[in-house]
Amino acid sequence: MPSGAGRPFVTRSAVGTAAANVNEAGSSQPRERSHALPYHLLIALVSILLIVWLWPIGVMLHHRDTLFPVSLHTLTEFGAIAVALLVFAVAWFAQSPGQPGNVVLIGCGFLAVGLIDLGHTMSYKGMPVFVTPADPEKAIHFWLVARYVAAFTLLAAALRERPPITSAWRRRAMLLAAFGGSALVYWVNLDRAHWWPRTFIDGQGLTPFKVVAEYGLIVVSGIAAWGFYRHGGARGGSYSNADLCTACLITILSELCFTLYANVNSVFSLLGHLYKIGAYAYIFRAIFVTSVRDPYQRLSVEVQERREAERRVEFLAYHDVLTQLPNRALARDRLVQAIADARRHHTVVALVFLDLDNFKTINDSLGHARGDALLQAVARSLVENVRESDTVCRQGGDEFLLILKGLPDVEAVGPIVSKLLEALSAPIDLDGVSLTTSASAGVAVWPSDGQDFDALLQCADTAMYRAKEEGRNGHRFFDENMNRESLERLTIRQGLRKALDAGEFLLHYQPQVDLASGEVVGFEALLRWMHPQWGLVSPARFVPVAEESGLIVPIGSWVIHEACRQAAAWERMGLPPVVMAVNLSAVQFKRGDLEAVLGAALTEAGLPAERLELELTESLLVDDPQLVRTRLLSLHAMGVKLAIDDFGTGYSSLSYLKRFPVDRLKIDRSFVSDVVSDPDDDAIVRAIIQLAASLGLRTTAEGVETEATREHLQRLGCDELQGYLVARPMPAEDVPDWLQRHVARRA
Repeated sequence: MPSGAGRPFVTRSAVGTAAANVNEAGSSQPRERSHALPYHLLIALVSILLIVWLWPIGVMLHHRDTLFPVSLHTLTEFGAIAVALLVFAVAWFAQSPGQPGNVVLIGCGFLAVGLIDLGHTMSYKGMPVFVTPADPEKAIHFWLVARYVAAFTLLAAALRERPPITSAWRRRAMLLAAFGGSALVYWVNLDRAHWWPRTFIDGQGLTPFKVVAEYGLIVVSGIAAWGFYRHGGARGGSYSNADLCTACLITILSELCFTLYANVNSVFSLLGHLYKIGAYAYIFRAIFVTSVRDPYQRLSVEVQERREAERRVEFLAYHDVLTQLPNRALARDRLVQAIADARRHHTVVALVFLDLDNFKTINDSLGHARGDALLQAVARSLVENVRESDTVCRQGGDEFLLILKGLPDVEAVGPIVSKLLEALSAPIDLDGVSLTTSASAGVAVWPSDGQDFDALLQCADTAMYRAKEEGRNGHRFFDENMNRESLERLTIRQGLRKALDAGEFLLHYQPQVDLASGEVVGFEALLRWMHPQWGLVSPARFVPVAEESGLIVPIGSWVIHEACRQAAAWERMGLPPVVMAVNLSAVQFKRGDLEAVLGAALTEAGLPAERLELELTESLLVDDPQLVRTRLLSLHAMGVKLAIDDFGTGYSSLSYLKRFPVDRLKIDRSFVSDVVSDPDDDAIVRAIIQLAASLGLRTTAEGVETEATREHLQRLGCDELQGYLVARPMPAEDVPDWLQRHVARRA
């Protein structure tokens, strides 16, 4: 089973929070470094220097020449040299994208500092001969150059941040400058030492030149420190300016020590060397953070982000984004496992296909945000009302799948599904709007209805549609009759797609007669389908399929054109002009091009608009009354007549009759067939006729088959009739002969 596919429901907000936490903790940028200076450390170092310099205890140590022997000097200097070379090594070899050029500058500068410090160490009093004999002045020469190289390197970094060095030759040029500069210093100090002014006189101490040179270092270091401090906030993301500023400040303390000693082995010399090592350590820390720690931090974070992304991709591959429920792919996997368990334990598995009723209306009227919130609420309700062993999945849209496993028999399924549907019918509060929804469910059971996911899903889907057809807000179990009906609908749908092009449709016409005069006042065009193998197909079989598939739109357009053409053709043959009635599908009525279709049909046929009557069902009128009224007014303005078909069968409303510009009410055959013998039907028909008369509408009774019914309707005041008593629906070519016979009978 895919990982991360656990059953518990997780809200989208929780996932968003988790993603936000990942972004906070897993940003590919290094953590922001503090720009604050280590004030406590600096105060402590200043205090130590003041104690040694001014307090009696420290003054006693000024002239002791055993505190800083050659061995300790060598140890401290080699420590400083090691740190300086580490600064270079890290800056040079630990490259990272976007590494500022200042890092390479500091690295190469401190390579030179380390090399020159080596000359200083080897020239210190008491060391063996290094080309020339060891001498305090020789050591001081190397010292001053090393200090000025370090100070100006830091000053150059503090004044301006250099962009990343991308060309290899620039890096090599800086490296050669470090080696070349160091070699030049060695040549001058070892072969041209007489170029230097005196810096130290044994027994007297430092010369004014040496002291001024040290104060010059203090000034340069101070400027560098100010530069790092001033730009610390602005450029803190490149490297730690606070660390480099601290190094410059400690360097100042170090140089102050070297302006105070009287001999090279005094306490000030020891303190100055220790401070120098501290300054180098802060420089190394700044370079290490930029070149090593931050890149590795970024790498670690990027690895974590990649892992998190992979986990999220895997989760999304098997879960729905909106509800966080398992998706169809995971439902397939869960059903396979459930069936395997059922085989071992001799139980049954139920696959429930659940679809919300009228969800599109909610989504369109309240907006997609509330629609999404409703889906999340439904998902929560489903999860809360099934067992831990069951699985709730979102198929897509407003469709959900439930896998109920480990059931003893089929009878155990019904109560579970009923409980779910009852829970869904409870009101749901969405941002102050209380909604009540319902669902239709279809149930397929393993092993009786199918052996795999696809077969069970098809059966559950078929059963769900049957539940929809039977009034919604309920559930149905699959049976083979549904499968046959579903296959038949599919076969009819495929046949309908070809029938229009193949010319398999035809119209039959049933006359409508005036009750008072017996005169034929119109014909109703009735659609028929002559299938090459099935013969004449009943409209009750194929019209619902055509409406469901949307094929009724092109078929209805053909009916309008053909009916108008035939009415005009009869008139050209010399037959009396009549009104041609055409049934209009609700799907076709809602299409925006209805007026264009009617206009084209009337124009092509040369038929006046008042000779065409459109018959609309009552159910069509209750769906978006404002839109219906607008469309009916538009059709009425064209001159087309409008009739309400099957009036009285369920949606009758006086308000519709008052608001809509209709011309005729057609009384449904269910009331007409027993109007003579059934008092209730008589009362209904009488009421419809009286209502129509009071509103100035004509009435047509459908399904009149007996003379007694005709006479009774005439006594009630009905205007017209239509039915087998007058004539059955007939092909167009039979109409002229029938009209002649009808006129003859009237005569």
